[in-house]
This record gives sequence, structure tokens and C-alpha cells, in this order.
Amino acid sequence: MAKLFYRFGFALVLGATAFIFMATGGQGNRRAGFAATPAGRNAWRGITPLQSTSADVARALSITADSNVAESDGPFKVDGGEVTFYYLTADQAKLYHASPSMVGRVFSIYFKRNPPLERIASQSIKGFKRCIDDMDKRYYYLVSMDGGLAYQVRRGGDEIEYEIYQPVRADIQKLKLNTACVF
Repeated sequence: MAKLFYRFGFALVLGATAFIFMATGGQGNRRAGFAATPAGRNAWRGITPLQSTSADVARALSITADSNVAESDGPFKVDGGEVTFYYLTADQAKLYHASPSMVGRVFSIYFKRNPPLERIASQSIKGFKRCIDDMDKRYYYLVSMDGGLAYQVRRGGDEIEYEIYQPVRADIQKLKLNTACVF
């Protein structure tokens, strides 16, 4: 009888988990519009800063790759919003002491949801720290502890403008780059 009870309980928990996963479109671990961000999870649809190239971006978006990599590419209309990619340039590689082989790699990704994420509470979000850019007072940022994911939030309305995917802190330190917020 006890085995039957445990099997039923396990099946119930498994079924509930599957239901939540399906009902939320695979986003069952979201909190106030924020994705859970385990360390190193800074990829947008398989494109990862400092790993992916413009050719990877072209494949992911089903577009023709340009032989000349610009500083940025986009915005592209995609399912759920629009996305812009920023690439590491030769000048940045010199400035950041990066290997010349890094030139042309994705440096950061700005994704603007449509419709936008819900309004957020301005208090601290678990796993994120608030960061203020002194140059632009219209926004503040919520940056994940590993630095790989940030949200640009409009002051006053606390609405998320962009999800920003960028190098994680360990990669930033390798580049001789010092920033507390975003790129």
C-alpha cells in the first residue's frame, strides 16, 4: 500500500511539474518576468557573447552572412520582439587586450520584447543587483551576479526596455575590462 502511495505521489508531482512547464511555455521558473540565470547562462537563442560569430547569428536568424562584420547588426524582427547584436571590433580587441581571433565575435545582445515584460518592482530581485549608469539617468540596470544577463529598466515606470546578454564576469576579467553595469 505504501509503495502505491509513493508512486501516486511521485506521478502527481511529475504531472504538476509538466503542467507548469507547458502552461508557462517552458518558463516555469520565472519570477516577475525574470528568467532564472544559472552561472554562465548568458545566451540568447543559442548565441553566446564571446563565443558566437556573425556567421552563427546569420544561421540562427536564417539570413545571409555578411563578409564584413560591422560594429552592430540589427535590429531584426524575431519571434517575441526585436534583437540587435554588437560585435567585438579590432579597436576594442586592442583596448581590451583580447586576442585578434576574438574580432567579429558577438560581444553583447540587446533583445526588446514585444509585448514588453511586465512592470517590475524596483526593489532588489534575487540574484540581481541594481546598477546605475551615471551617463544616462533615464535608465537603471538589474545585472545578474555573474554579469551575463542584465535588464535595462526605464526609471519612473520601472518597465523593462531591453534584456541584455553580455560576457559573464569571468570573461570580462580576462579582457582587462572594468564595468559594473552593461556594455
